[in-house]
Amino acid sequence: MEKPPVRNVIRDTRREIKYIIYANKELNREEMLKEIRKFNSVSYNIRQKTGSTVEIISED
Repeated sequence: MEKPPVRNVIRDTRREIKYIIYANKELNREEMLKEIRKFNSVSYNIRQKTGSTVEIISED
């Protein structure tokens, strides 16, 4: 039986963006930043506006 994904939250205090990353395990800060960089590198992900919340599902 598959375990439910772990919810990891990190905030960009400068732009007031909250990133919620769902992964198979608890991520440390570096792993969360890597996932955010990967998310932002995809061209069809529009730049986030100030005060928004972004949900990312990790594939690793």
